[in-house]
Amino acid sequence: MQSSVDFFWRITTILKTQTTVLHRPLFYTEKNNNPVFDTINNSTQYQPTDWYRLRLFGYFRGALALFFIALYLNGWLQQLVPAQTINAGLYIITTTVYLVASSIIIFLISQKRPGLGIQVVIQTIIDITIIILLMHATGGIRSGLGMLLIISTSMTSLFLKRRLTLLFAATATLSLMVEQVFSSLSDTANQADFTQAGLLGLLIFVSALLTTYIAKHLHESEQIARDKSRQLESVVQMNEQIIHKMRTGILVLSANGSILMSNNAATELLGNTKIQPQALLKNISPTLHDRFLQWSANKIQNHQPINQPNGLPDIQPGFSQVNQSSRDDSKTLVFLEDANLLGQRFQQVKLASLGRLTASIAHEIRNPLAAINHASQLLEESNLDIADKKLTHIIHSQTGRLNRIVENVLQLSRQQRGHIEAVKLLNWLQQFREEFYRTQGLHAYQMPIQIQPESLTILFDPGQLHQVLWNLCTNSLNHANHDKTNIMINIRGGIDTEQAQPYIDIIDNGPGIDESTQSHIFEPFFTTHTKGTGLGLYITREIVETNRAKIRYINLPAGGTCFRIYFMQATDAPLPDLILNSNSPNSKN
Repeated sequence: MQSSVDFFWRITTILKTQTTVLHRPLFYTEKNNNPVFDTINNSTQYQPTDWYRLRLFGYFRGALALFFIALYLNGWLQQLVPAQTINAGLYIITTTVYLVASSIIIFLISQKRPGLGIQVVIQTIIDITIIILLMHATGGIRSGLGMLLIISTSMTSLFLKRRLTLLFAATATLSLMVEQVFSSLSDTANQADFTQAGLLGLLIFVSALLTTYIAKHLHESEQIARDKSRQLESVVQMNEQIIHKMRTGILVLSANGSILMSNNAATELLGNTKIQPQALLKNISPTLHDRFLQWSANKIQNHQPINQPNGLPDIQPGFSQVNQSSRDDSKTLVFLEDANLLGQRFQQVKLASLGRLTASIAHEIRNPLAAINHASQLLEESNLDIADKKLTHIIHSQTGRLNRIVENVLQLSRQQRGHIEAVKLLNWLQQFREEFYRTQGLHAYQMPIQIQPESLTILFDPGQLHQVLWNLCTNSLNHANHDKTNIMINIRGGIDTEQAQPYIDIIDNGPGIDESTQSHIFEPFFTTHTKGTGLGLYITREIVETNRAKIRYINLPAGGTCFRIYFMQATDAPLPDLILNSNSPNSKN
């Protein structure tokens, strides 16, 4: 008995020492001395997984209370514990209170009120009290119920700081000793029970320390996982922003051709069509869908651009299979490039060397041409026969043609920057018509103008618009197959209902352009006229695109030639002087 009392006092001294250590900064963290009390009362400091664990522990507590009641009602308790050591009244009251308390705890956990830290503290106190009372009601330490204190303190370490966990471990150990002393005073305990209680208290401390260490590393791992998850989410969001902001159109297609994802560039290239989730590509762009089916069949890239109607830019598609797990689940990544921009890049590469060449030899070419032209004029003034005069006329005309080629090339290299202005289209066209028909010897009725609405205002450089219209109308005169008095150049304009863009059509009654030639008319140095330079339409397109407009050739079933120009529409807001130089191949920053 004396040895047991000595052991009890040693344990008490250890607990007093531990309590003294814990008393000093009990509610402070070890790193920065910030109050832990605020953290305990603030449930936002905990993660949803902590509430999930606490809810599971609440269910365990309720199931344990039901199990204790079932033991008593079915008579199994008397088979496990000697009947003379059972306090039936205390047992049934304690288990009933435990069941009610468990139900209330589960409800409070579902409401998340009060905070998680406060709930853990209250639940741990309830667990220690109930388990000690059940131990006393079933014969003390020999019932084995004290082992449940290890589970309670271990679960507490998952939610609270180490010092609070050790405090509850000390409380549980001290409660064991108090219960053992009380049992010894009532002659229901023997000498061996003190040793068993002391070993159980030591085991509670060891398990609390181990679970605290494990819980610390568990929280650190969870924090690392949360940080990695946030980083991954940030990267995903950044990738989405990059995809949606990039200039290359992106489509993700399923095996049946439905659109799973699209970015802003793809929507713009396809005509600003609102692409619904799981929309079929064949309903949005049948031509692109046909190209997709061709690629799916043979996996061969077709680099021929796709011509789009209604003034939309021609597109250059590229296909790449995302996964090859199975044919039904495969996804295809579609890259859409503006074929006009690609063509401009190729042309810029070609014209870069041409520009350097013309800059170095242009004056050297013009000087000999001037000398040859002057010599031919002198020959014409001399007494020559008819055959010689024809030869001098040929020299004069051909030197003039070469001079025009040099002038066009130099004009291309000196392409002026476009100063966008708001232009009242109808008034401007009427002034242009008067100048053009008087210069070319036509009549006003040969150039009818129809603009609806009459107040239509566009954004374009007026000087460059004059050059574009003059080139197109001059082409109509040069390629006409009948007398000048029968030539008709119709200028019509309005707002395209599908694109919501202003446009004008320059339509003549000439022979038109055959299909084999239509794809080459905007290429430099391509011409079907014997006296042409092949740079007129190319320069026209460059000027149009410099002003952020688009020019298209429209095939007319009834014959004739039609060039359509899509403009930017002026708004009511005041327009600043914008200098556009992005599309000019020879512009300098």
